[in-house]
Amino acid sequence: MSQTFFSPCVVCRPALLCDSADVFEFTKFIWDGHDYIHYVWDEWLADPEGLLAVAEYGGRCVGMAKISLSAPGQWWLQGLRVDPQYQGMKIGSHIHEYIDAWWLEHGDGVVRLMTSSKRFKVHHLSEKLGYTRVLEVKEFETNSLDEPCRNFIPVQKDEIPAALEAVLASPVLTLGHGLFDRGWDALRPTEDILAAIQRQGLAFWWRGGQGLLLAWDDENKDGKVLGLSLPVCPLELLPKLLLDARRLAAGQGRAGVFWIAPLEPEILSAAEAAGYRQHVEHSGYLYEKRHPLAGTGSIQP
Repeated sequence: MSQTFFSPCVVCRPALLCDSADVFEFTKFIWDGHDYIHYVWDEWLADPEGLLAVAEYGGRCVGMAKISLSAPGQWWLQGLRVDPQYQGMKIGSHIHEYIDAWWLEHGDGVVRLMTSSKRFKVHHLSEKLGYTRVLEVKEFETNSLDEPCRNFIPVQKDEIPAALEAVLASPVLTLGHGLFDRGWDALRPTEDILAAIQRQGLAFWWRGGQGLLLAWDDENKDGKVLGLSLPVCPLELLPKLLLDARRLAAGQGRAGVFWIAPLEPEILSAAEAAGYRQHVEHSGYLYEKRHPLAGTGSIQP
């Protein structure tokens, strides 16, 4: 779509309730009709700590993005969408720059985002704004395994410091740039984050302390699945832990297991040995940007 002297301007601003209809209309065509925005829109709109932003053009909302505070000093940029009818107008650039400027004024620590390896324009814009690509990840999935498994014991509240010590020593965490997935975001682990996972009943010791499994709730077309945040064990035991995760999922009545994992040879071989398959052909790129005030009193995750 070309612009003339009389064309309206792209205006980025905080989202309003009245934007809902426009957003739901253009996102229903994204991802072949499987976009999740309409499920989280109200929650994002009510978030008191982050920002849900939209791009307006000609009186219509034609783009959006969300930045959320995932943990103290750790921010997550997500939900960048542009109405397919308004491609080629740099609307994605406008709203990315707008929300990045908001974070520079109101945020701290580190902001991160994940995007497909195929979204070259997002790569270019992120790097232009000072984001650094730190990790490549791959989505794995498999069905649950209806076999007995007694190798998991829930982590207790007073064991969280010991669990964090095990997590920080994990070779999988090292391969993942010190980050793990907590349900479509990437975080550096802290005691508070592990405590939240423990309260949800999704932190387990494995084989009497030989390993640890952190998980999250996910869902796909087949029903509820077990999302893996981080399997913690020596790399030589990783296939066995991943296999037991399938049995754990079955014992919890889940249809399968899903894992967003670092794209590294050790991970690929362990996942394949445990019966996990690559969910999509392309990978994901994880970018992060450190706040310029980090190191001058702001939180440094």
